[in-house]
Amino acid sequence: MENSEKTEVVLLACGSFNPITNMHLRLFELAKDYMNATGKFRVIKGIISPVGDSYKKKGLISAHHRVIMAELATKNSRWVEVDTWESLQKEWIETVKVLRYHQENLEAASCDRQQDSLMLERPGQKRKWVEQRQDYSQKKPLEPREVCVGAWKIPLLVL
Repeated sequence: MENSEKTEVVLLACGSFNPITNMHLRLFELAKDYMNATGKFRVIKGIISPVGDSYKKKGLISAHHRVIMAELATKNSRWVEVDTWESLQKEWIETVKVLRYHQENLEAASCDRQQDSLMLERPGQKRKWVEQRQDYSQKKPLEPREVCVGAWKIPLLVL
């Protein structure tokens, strides 16, 4: 199967990463290898999302230090990155909300690149694509969803 026929995938891992370990990073590599080996998927990005200080886990190192450690651990990675949004929240955030945040950011970043090739629902307003707007109007329980990147739809998976 050609790369253009494969479904592109973004992997997301939420957790305390207290501290991040080689096995956390290995989890991404194993998931990427497995998904790519199916011949149906191509992993294009991995996101590490450390939990904030409000999680109140006993012995939890400050979010600031956990983020720095995660950034150092991923500095040589071409595809795994650390996102600080969850760690900066004043209250603990459920994983489903973190997933929704990343999904919306990926959709916004991806769809902005192809804005001229698609019809806008309401010109002059915040850009939202007609078919995606229909998906968002129904607040269903969040499941792994597809994210628009270029002309492709990419599933966002939680590790």
